[in-house]
Amino acid sequence: MSSGFVFNEGSRLFFKGRRISFAAAAIFAVVLSIVGIFALGTFYLLEFRQDIEERLEVVVFLEPGADAEAILPDIVRLEGVASDSAVTSGQALEEFRRTLGEDAKLLDILDENPLPASIRIKLTPAYRSRAKLEELEENLGLFEGVDEVWIDRNLIDKLNRFLFILLGADAFVLLIVGFSAVLVTMLATRFSIIDRRRIIDLYWLMGVAPRTLRAPYVVEGLYEGFFGAVVSYGIILVLHLLLSGLLEGVSFPCWEIACILAGSGLAFGWIGSGLAIDSFKLKRK
Repeated sequence: MSSGFVFNEGSRLFFKGRRISFAAAAIFAVVLSIVGIFALGTFYLLEFRQDIEERLEVVVFLEPGADAEAILPDIVRLEGVASDSAVTSGQALEEFRRTLGEDAKLLDILDENPLPASIRIKLTPAYRSRAKLEELEENLGLFEGVDEVWIDRNLIDKLNRFLFILLGADAFVLLIVGFSAVLVTMLATRFSIIDRRRIIDLYWLMGVAPRTLRAPYVVEGLYEGFFGAVVSYGIILVLHLLLSGLLEGVSFPCWEIACILAGSGLAFGWIGSGLAIDSFKLKRK
């Protein structure tokens, strides 16, 4: 099979053929933009979760009279602890005042500081899962002078649950729009075959191999998917630029989005054109 013949014919089918090929590419751009929007939202959530995990702290509340400075060296040697710092009772109260803002004057009615001294711990990435947090909590509770260990597990659980739902939605959307894209490619390919039926018959008489006759239509489907992916990438990039003003600090996963869109477009184009060729049964009469 001549690769030059295949790509020349495939390019001719797409660029000089019926307008249905360009219409198919436009529909590809629409459906792949939907895929890109969900993918972009997923990457935003992954980045947000990573930021939350990096700021995640374990707070170890100490018993009255416990020496935080004496406990710090032992805690930092625990597996999963990236760093730790002591917070005195007075520092905790001042931070609480700043958090309350204008309502901080309500604390003036207190006769004494109710907040205990504590140790704040930053975690290594490997210890940001629920199972590892429970293991670390158990180890911290063994230290003398430790009254209570506080970890905000609920936030991580909610983020993981929402991410799981979003990934499920991504798969569902990819399935639906993929089915639509495959149908569009099948229709475009069938129209191309019908339009060139007499030329195909002539090639049969010339002895052209069946695989060589089928391949240009697959190339046409790949063109449709690729150009649709290029247009949809531009749409997603513009959408990100618009959202970046509202979501400060979010980055654009350019290579990841490009691979998802290009891979999806080429895969849908290849599958759709292949199914159309098989259903039309290009063979000798």
